Amino acid sequence: MNGLYALTIILVVYAIGDFIATKSKAIISMLFVASILFAIGFWNGLPATIFQDSTLQLFASVTVGLMLVHMGTTIKLKELVAEWKTVVLVLCSTIGICLGVYFIGQLIIERYEALIAAPIVGGGVVAFLVMSEALQKAGANVVLFGSMVLILQGVIGFPIASILCKKEALRLRGMIRNGQLIADAVEGATGETKKSRLKFIPDVPEKYRGANFMLAKLAVVACLAQYLANLTGNKVNMLVICLLLGVLFHEFGFLEEGAMEKANGFTFVIGAVLTNVFANLANTTPGQLVSMIKPMIIIFVIGLASCALISIIIGKIFGESWYMSFALGVTALFGFPGTYIVPSEVAKAVGETEEEQHIILQHIMPRMLIAGMVSVSIVSVLFAGVMVNWI
Repeated sequence: MNGLYALTIILVVYAIGDFIATKSKAIISMLFVASILFAIGFWNGLPATIFQDSTLQLFASVTVGLMLVHMGTTIKLKELVAEWKTVVLVLCSTIGICLGVYFIGQLIIERYEALIAAPIVGGGVVAFLVMSEALQKAGANVVLFGSMVLILQGVIGFPIASILCKKEALRLRGMIRNGQLIADAVEGATGETKKSRLKFIPDVPEKYRGANFMLAKLAVVACLAQYLANLTGNKVNMLVICLLLGVLFHEFGFLEEGAMEKANGFTFVIGAVLTNVFANLANTTPGQLVSMIKPMIIIFVIGLASCALISIIIGKIFGESWYMSFALGVTALFGFPGTYIVPSEVAKAVGETEEEQHIILQHIMPRMLIAGMVSVSIVSVLFAGVMVNWI
């Protein structure tokens, strides 16, 4: 397909997704709508190469690191340390998903289906990549089943997380209007936060902080992350390092908070990154999907039940609302960039003023980002590394 035509179709699908997400007050996620539209398109003749033809996938491959560094600048180190409860909750819930799908699942469906699905449901793309070589050796049907689980889990996880986060946002909005979050509102909305104790790099004068300058600094940090990942033999995921370095270099004073948005590059970059989420849909057909409906339903029911049970119990111990606890646990089904998009959509839909939107976002997004990082990049990868030897 002509590159411009391909890009136009993709942007139109994104626009429709945004419209429906806004119209539905974030109950229906843009990612969910786009997934359905692309799947229908592929089944009716849309070229499977549309994302490559648009060059967005190539663009995403070199900018996703910048995106993760940018995401890191939105998380303050003190907030990261303060969210230890989120880390514990997500560790437990993701382990619960993997063990539940494998041990309970194989009592109902084929063992290889439960084995393949367990780390993928618990972590998505990264876990799938860890297992991909072994999946290829196991046969075409095995690869197809793993791909189908990977494709559908985001479609299932996005709307669930959106509904749960919206309930939490409504609770926060009530606290704001009752005066319980006034102090946070003044601090967060005005930007008058205390300077980081780690900051040692002086601020560059405002007139020199142009868009190219901010993007260049993001790229430099992403390159450093790539270098560090290579030193570990890529045993530590480069994107995880990008996120962590984004946090640190923002604390050091090298990066601005929300640097990519300030450089007006966020919308296009995240649009490119999303093509990696939708590209897997090109390999499906209605017939293949129908033949795997039963085992996939069983897998997702077990996975969600395990996630809900453990995350809600742990959340109760920590004094967290049940819907926020479940939302944090369910990030295992989609991870980044969904962990950024869902809170953004919800804050925009529920907050009626910029101040309300800012407070809601600051209370939900850091936890969702951390939850996605823990589940997708750590726990599920470890499980995939172990389970790959069982195929």
